[in-house]
Amino acid sequence: MDLRKKISNKADVCPENVIEEINTLRGRVAELEASRTPCGGFGRDCNFSAGSSESSHLERGHRFEDYFDVDAIQQIQDAFSEATKVSSIITDLDGRPITRPSRFCKLCNDVIRKTPKGLKNCMRSDASFSTKSPLEPIMRPCLSGGLWDGGTSFYVGDRHIANWIIGQVRCPPINDERIKSYAREIGADEDEFMDALKEVPVMSREQFLSVCNVLCLIANQISILARKNFLQAQAIARRKIAELALRESEERFRQLSQATFEAIFIHHEGKILETNKAGQLMFGYSYEEFNCLNIDDLADPDYREDVKTYTSKNMMARFYACFRCRDGRMLMCEIQQRDIIFQGEKVGVCAIRDITERVESERQAKEKEQQLIQADKMVSLGVLVSGMAHEINNPNSFMTLNLPLVEEIWSDISPILDDYYHENGEFLAGGLEYSELRSFMPDLLSRMQEGVSRISGIVNSLKDYSRLQPGELMWEVEVTDVIENSLRLLENLISHKTSKFELKLAETLPTVLGNSQRLSQVLINLLVNSCEALTDRNQKIILSSEYIESEKKIEIIVRDEGVGIAEEHLKKIMDPFFTTKRECGGTGLGLSVSSTIVQEHGGYLKFSANPGGGTIAIFSIPVAESEA
Repeated sequence: MDLRKKISNKADVCPENVIEEINTLRGRVAELEASRTPCGGFGRDCNFSAGSSESSHLERGHRFEDYFDVDAIQQIQDAFSEATKVSSIITDLDGRPITRPSRFCKLCNDVIRKTPKGLKNCMRSDASFSTKSPLEPIMRPCLSGGLWDGGTSFYVGDRHIANWIIGQVRCPPINDERIKSYAREIGADEDEFMDALKEVPVMSREQFLSVCNVLCLIANQISILARKNFLQAQAIARRKIAELALRESEERFRQLSQATFEAIFIHHEGKILETNKAGQLMFGYSYEEFNCLNIDDLADPDYREDVKTYTSKNMMARFYACFRCRDGRMLMCEIQQRDIIFQGEKVGVCAIRDITERVESERQAKEKEQQLIQADKMVSLGVLVSGMAHEINNPNSFMTLNLPLVEEIWSDISPILDDYYHENGEFLAGGLEYSELRSFMPDLLSRMQEGVSRISGIVNSLKDYSRLQPGELMWEVEVTDVIENSLRLLENLISHKTSKFELKLAETLPTVLGNSQRLSQVLINLLVNSCEALTDRNQKIILSSEYIESEKKIEIIVRDEGVGIAEEHLKKIMDPFFTTKRECGGTGLGLSVSSTIVQEHGGYLKFSANPGGGTIAIFSIPVAESEA
């Protein structure tokens, strides 16, 4: 039969005030529970380790006081005793009192327990109260004085930790003689014993059983609350330890992020939550301003979508992107990110490293490497040209030496041939009629002599251009000679590209201090660029020179009517490896090298648009100090 039903069936034997007091006690239990700390110790310090379990906690021998607030339980015990008119006490498993006695009768408190044997028997009786089911009370005569006692056990989980004992009542039938004999057994005064016995309350067994059943309900509820509080205290303790560890971890992370030189952003799907000082210094935004931004807001527009994709999806791959600072500076950055737990949530941590200087250094190193490769090619080409010039010069020298002899022979034999012509008439020589050959031969020999001289001049110019000389070796140079030598090398290219080449040189120019080979290299580069810019042979190229006396400098100006240079390219054309003719084999080194040569000579190279279409290139160089 259900215990609660049994109690309700016996409610008619309980006084009205008992039922009211029981309800009051239940409310008091709830009130005490709400007013105390969550720990089972009701305000005592809870120092449970995060890894402990309930069973291991109990195995360490924790007492009733570790799970209950003894003062609060004392109040419940006192109120219960007053409501039910029974004595009450809570003891440990050895019968030692935990709470103070409530409504203990004079017989037990002042007579029996005052004797050594009586006290020992009382404790033995109290220690024997133990039940496997807290809802099933024990009710029996006391093992000491014979009064009726009842009780139940406190369990936390499956561990028996204390007993709640009530009673000290007389339940009919009553055997006073047996009780009186117990006074003699323990050595108590019989008269005092019997006088105290008369004050012991009398209660029927049914009524006492009802009180015991109510006791079980209260004790069981308190035990359940204690167990819940204990488990909650463990959970709270573990949470506190986890929160402390998390705070320590976050603090270590914060200290490390503040000490690094990289920009560190903690973000949720790209929205910035935290940043370090390096990030604030790198991009120029304050801590508060960063909290209103996404990481992709910092990226250059060309890279914004990529950055948004990587950060919003917390992708782990390393990637590169350009970012813009608050002041407009462009940074090339390397980005890496990982997932972490921050303040209890899964977020991304993004590290942004400024590699602008490294990229620029690598670019410059590559440019230098390309320049060295090109310079090596030019040296090889110079050696090749020098060898070819030598090979050409040998047969040319043979013609140079023998052409005067041929002219002399013609001069000697022409009178004889004339006499023969007058006597015999027209005849053929070399497939030509003599009358025609006689007028043609002197001009033919003259042109051959001119061609030989021209070959010799070209060969000498090639030899001068390709001769290996130290770049710092300079002497006084005639600019006009530099121009003429350069034109001699480019005569065929110019005649092929334009039929309107004009030369406007100053009659007299002062000398300049420089290296004729390197100056010729600059002028040749300008003329070649002008030739390649032409789209029609009717377009002009004008080469002029001028002495600017007020500034003590000479300007060599190359004007062409070609396609011209786009406005956006004017600032880049002298950058190494910038070229608009990559598909045609352009390296982008010509103007860069030319600009360096001109600067070494103390001059400058300037480009502008030609009003008639095309480009104007001005090559300026200061005159020698002696001339100045």
